[in-house]
Amino acid sequence: MLQLLIVEDDARSREMLVSMMDWEALGIRVCGSAKNGLDALALLERNPADLVLTDIRMPLMDGLQLVEQIRLREYPAACVMLSAYRDFDYAQRAMRLGVSDFLVKPCSPLEIREVMDKIARRIMAEKKRTVAMKGLEPQFLTNMPVVKSQLLRHWMHTPALATENRPDMMENLKMTILPRYIVVIALRFTNRTLEELNYSRHDMELLRIAAANVTQETLEKTLASPVELVTEPDTVVVILNGVPEWLEPKLVPGLNAARANLMKYLKITMTAGISDYKPDINQLSDAYEQALEALELRFYKGVGQSYFYRDAVHLKETTGQDVRQEAGLWKWEESAYGHMKAGLFAEALGETKKWLASLPDSLPRTRINLRTTAFLNRLFQLVGDHEEPDFPYDGVSLQEQVAKLDTLEDLKVFVYQVIRSLVEILNPQKKPKRQIQQALDVIAEQYASPSLTLARVAKTLFVSSTSLSTLFKRELGINFLEYVHQYRIEKAKALMQSGDLKIKTIAKEVGYFDEAHFTKTFKKWTGMLPSQYRKKVQMP
Repeated sequence: MLQLLIVEDDARSREMLVSMMDWEALGIRVCGSAKNGLDALALLERNPADLVLTDIRMPLMDGLQLVEQIRLREYPAACVMLSAYRDFDYAQRAMRLGVSDFLVKPCSPLEIREVMDKIARRIMAEKKRTVAMKGLEPQFLTNMPVVKSQLLRHWMHTPALATENRPDMMENLKMTILPRYIVVIALRFTNRTLEELNYSRHDMELLRIAAANVTQETLEKTLASPVELVTEPDTVVVILNGVPEWLEPKLVPGLNAARANLMKYLKITMTAGISDYKPDINQLSDAYEQALEALELRFYKGVGQSYFYRDAVHLKETTGQDVRQEAGLWKWEESAYGHMKAGLFAEALGETKKWLASLPDSLPRTRINLRTTAFLNRLFQLVGDHEEPDFPYDGVSLQEQVAKLDTLEDLKVFVYQVIRSLVEILNPQKKPKRQIQQALDVIAEQYASPSLTLARVAKTLFVSSTSLSTLFKRELGINFLEYVHQYRIEKAKALMQSGDLKIKTIAKEVGYFDEAHFTKTFKKWTGMLPSQYRKKVQMP
């Protein structure tokens, strides 16, 4: 039951309010009545109430003064006011004091019942929520890091609302950063490095968490200041406090130290984009957007560096000046397409070089990606139903490949390799032996990597896996995997002849991380175990 205190200076009216209503049917019990505000305060000190129904005009202390005292003393009571005066000023003052409702006399029992029932239901719902929150508190404390990360992620993508109080929310969650002087750093790892590591999706997630921990520990030590981290699908976001004159001299050395630790412990390269300084946490989404824009400078200037947003501003300023440059690109595209269609392949490659040299570094990354994919897709149309359509990309996969390239220089190399591959497909004089030799060169370079596969080599040469497999059997008489095993075993035999490395070490050196698999394969191709072969070649 909720406890109700009735305050009314007229004895008859007070008695009617106490007795005329079936309060218990509303889940309310009258815990007391008073004839003025002073008596009511004395009762509230002894017996706290959930509800106070009070008149305004009373001697010694009126209803408005009573409500003001209730608020000053922080009594958790919902107040409803009764008055015979239709005075707008009274209503305004009452609402400013946080009164739950305002009734004008004369009012019927039904009106009083409806108002008190509505307020009682609201109070009961709040009490249930409070009980539920207390029950969840241990779990909440356990999950607080996740809650903080999710809240910051939401703020990164959503402008602040006028009704939300972010500083209070940060304090409640015990965030380590302050709500003012906000700086955001977006960290991204180099795609080329990640591909070389050949991690699974699960391993990539663990790698991202490990990288976030290494970065946080290094920056907090270097800056002597706490940071909060948020992990996005392809980015680690650092949020910290600072003003330019204090933070900037420490920030770049701190990021360099983090970069060195990431390379040392995780073998990955990291690039950083740094936002301008924002006055408070309400501008976190703006800071995050700036950090991402700064990060885009890696495409033009290279990976493994730290870039400030102020250095990226010129991209926006110069975008409108690139119309003539794009017209020049169109000219080289038309020329390259015409030469390719006519079978003038040397000229097509020459025009492609001119196209690549004309790519303006002031064009936004999205425009460069669109022009590149449109140019290549147009050339792919020339392949059509060619008898050997070895190029394994459709428009979607090509677009994904272009988007993953880290730098403008990477994009230029990629485009030139793709077009060379197209020339070989379209050129009726192309020689399969040359393609086989290219595959053998790739195997010679990458045989020590356990991730060396037919699909990976085919992708490197811009041919399909099926075509490359057929080419191996036709030109060499064995399949791709057999050749790789033979090549690795020959390398292992050479290591056994020239030193005293352990068998396990030799296995790893030639691309076998499982010693048992290496031993089985070695015996298959040599007729003896590795230990037997070593003993044989090392006999005097």
